[in-house]
Amino acid sequence: MKFRKVITAAAVLTACALILTACGKESTEETTSAPETEATSAPETEATSETFVENLDENVSDETINEDNAEDIPNNDNAEDEPVDIPDETPNALQPIADAALAVGEWPALWEVTDPQLISDFFLLDASNDNYQNMLILQCPMSANMTEIIIVQAEDVSAAKADLEARQKKAQEQDAFYPDDVERAGASIVGTEGDYAYFIMGDNASTAETEIVNYIKNM
Repeated sequence: MKFRKVITAAAVLTACALILTACGKESTEETTSAPETEATSAPETEATSETFVENLDENVSDETINEDNAEDIPNNDNAEDEPVDIPDETPNALQPIADAALAVGEWPALWEVTDPQLISDFFLLDASNDNYQNMLILQCPMSANMTEIIIVQAEDVSAAKADLEARQKKAQEQDAFYPDDVERAGASIVGTEGDYAYFIMGDNASTAETEIVNYIKNM
């Protein structure tokens, strides 16, 4: 009996030793596998770092190039904000005489006519006439309100007056259409003062003539 107990105890001890040995091996394998994982991942981390450094170098070099060449690239962002030089138009020297007439009574808006073809076709005047030292033509752009002031500074005032009388005749016989226009054209005035000839067609023609003559005399 004792012998069997001894054998049984020995078998139990042997089994325990085997179990402990197996557990020790598993623990050793797990412990050894951890460094292998770390060792395997380490090169990937280094490769990633190298790639990041390379990309960073490229970005830095691109930024450096862009900064170096920034002054060579024209900046058009504020091109529209830059002031544009617009040549100043010289006012007509005869405008103050017309302003004296316009200061009396009520007048519609008058525009200066400068187109040579229109001056020739509509007003029957030659803008390049050597006799004219200066000429100012003001006209109301509204066709339903025939209002004009024409002032000509000329060497031969009588010839300039004849030209303005031709304009007056055309206004009365051809251009006046509405009843008010017919009345204005019929009451229009052609006259001279000093070196100036004038044609006035408007609701205040007679008063305007007085102001024009007085202004010219006081020049």
